[in-house]
This record gives sequence, C-alpha cells and structure tokens, in this order.
Amino acid sequence: MNDSEFDDMLRTARGKVPLPDSFRHGVWQRVESAALDSAGAMRWWRTAATALLRPWNAAAGLAATVALGLWLGAATAPEPKDARTAYAESISPFAQALRK
Repeated sequence: MNDSEFDDMLRTARGKVPLPDSFRHGVWQRVESAALDSAGAMRWWRTAATALLRPWNAAAGLAATVALGLWLGAATAPEPKDARTAYAESISPFAQALRK
C-alpha cells in the first residue's frame, strides 16, 4: 500500500465520536500553558546568556575559572620532597627500577 492510498484510507475512516466541549477547552489550555512554560525558559536562558556575554561579566567568569583551576591544581599537587630524599632516589638502582 503506498502513502496516498493510506492517506485516503485514514481520511475516510474517521468516526463520529462525540466529545464534550470541555475536552477541546482543556486541550487548548494545555497547549497555551506549554507555550508559556517554554517562553519563560527561553527568557531565562536569554537573560543569562546576555549577562554572561557582557565584557566585564565574561572577564570575571574567566578570572573565576582560572582561579578555581589554580586552586584545584595546588590542592592536588604532590608534596615536594626534600633534597636528600630526591638525591637518594636519583642514585638508587631500586628506585629507578620501580619507576619503569
């Protein structure tokens, strides 16, 4: 069956089902509320994007990101070894074998 035959069959197969008037009203209320919800979300996104794209706000966000990265890098850095331990590990054949 090709698409035009199927479309014709669907057009002719409509039944006469009585629907209450409140049904159609309820459907349109749901459509309107969904449109308002998506418009509110888009308005919030547009406001946030506009605020972030201003030069001073973008510079502050970039500075905060760099500061956070530096802080996290410093917080996770290994403790520095003292000079004696570093020298002993550099000449020890056992420490060199463990590094490989």
